[in-house]
Amino acid sequence: MARAALARIEMAREEYDPLNALPVQAPAIVTRRRMLWGAGAALAASAVGAVGIGLLGRGLHYMTGKGEMLRIALSDGSIVNLNTASGIDVRFTAEQRTIVLRGGEALFDVAKDPERPFVVVAGDARVRAVGTAFTVRHEDSRPVDVIVSEGVVEVSQAAAATPVRVSQGMRAVVDPSARAPIETATIAPDAIEQELYWRDGKIAFRDTTLASAAAQFARYNDERIVIADPALAEETITGLFVANDPRGFAEAVAESLGVVTRMEGNRIILSPT
Repeated sequence: MARAALARIEMAREEYDPLNALPVQAPAIVTRRRMLWGAGAALAASAVGAVGIGLLGRGLHYMTGKGEMLRIALSDGSIVNLNTASGIDVRFTAEQRTIVLRGGEALFDVAKDPERPFVVVAGDARVRAVGTAFTVRHEDSRPVDVIVSEGVVEVSQAAAATPVRVSQGMRAVVDPSARAPIETATIAPDAIEQELYWRDGKIAFRDTTLASAAAQFARYNDERIVIADPALAEETITGLFVANDPRGFAEAVAESLGVVTRMEGNRIILSPT
């Protein structure tokens, strides 16, 4: 299996380089930070699964399970892409279009309608747009994260006096417990692209530690990647992988870094020997 995984890596590197700003290293070079192109270079249609759709009062509720993604066409022409284990409530009136992100992550491509603002509510955060594209990530264990890939939005927080304008190529982090509830920063176009590979059922890494990569795979899979050695957990990788194929990722890492992988129940163990 390890040789098969390596073959998929080499094929992907030759045929498709989605992170083309990164140099591709020759396989003969011995390095602990080599580029890993896993089976993620192929389409990941299998990552899109069934979803729940139901009525909620006068609105609609959409949700995805772990490892499922969903593209939703709303009645106003806007498009919502739901990531894994995410849920939204859609409440449209004649005056306002409101989306409540109950949890998870969603990408919003908003149809322009100056008479009806488009507002996303995620915990204490409010994101207001007229016509733009942006993502919102809302999880219990972390602040609300907003990335604007097109246009301008206004981000506000319940205790903040005034909203903060966030334009294309910027990120806003809403954390009520921080000294500054809303912090903004610029984000490079290729970094935004990397953040959005989940739309195709993929995960992109750029100089990411194995520990962080394992945590990302856990968002999409019940099978967990466990790194048995602390030093190995700090090794970094770069590459594109299928989100619902943690075994393929582990095999590619094992082949590239010269480590071993084994299964214990629903755990995929990576260890030096």
